[in-house]
Amino acid sequence: MAEVSNPLLQECRSSLALRSGAAVLFGIACLWPTIADAMLIKLFAVYAFVDGILTLSSGGRAFSRRSAWPLLLGGCVGVVIGATAYASPAMTLVGFTNLLTAWALALGMTFTVAAATLRGADRDYLFLLSGIASGLFARALLTYTAADIVVISTWTGLYGLTIGILFLKLTLQQYQLVALDLSVE
Repeated sequence: MAEVSNPLLQECRSSLALRSGAAVLFGIACLWPTIADAMLIKLFAVYAFVDGILTLSSGGRAFSRRSAWPLLLGGCVGVVIGATAYASPAMTLVGFTNLLTAWALALGMTFTVAAATLRGADRDYLFLLSGIASGLFARALLTYTAADIVVISTWTGLYGLTIGILFLKLTLQQYQLVALDLSVE
């Protein structure tokens, strides 16, 4: 049986590739051994904002499609949380952990809804896996109440790498489907 490509995901390939690269770079930067509280907060703010803009750009291009609304919602969440983190430079680590948890929960929900709306095109359930990873990350942050920069930055870095790898797989999957479509014609 031939794979079915989703026009929404086909239009978002470049955005997915950029989001993947940004997530991997963010993950690596968070795993830097001597990262300070303020630097982690600024790094997260920039990543969440950029990821939100990239998500909005892909959802905006495909706004006419009914399945684009989870992308738009996730992009809005990223932009708002990123701007909030950037505008609060004196945020404590506990406050940052709460903001990070809210962001992970919101993204987990939007990824899960995207998995439901794109279920025919996401053959490896990568959006669902992203939603599960976000939920596990949020759960870990909620469980760990003591504010320790090493633990928070390590978990955040591992989460960034996980999301980056999942988006890379989704991006490569979409480029492979385009190559298959071109070879059939």
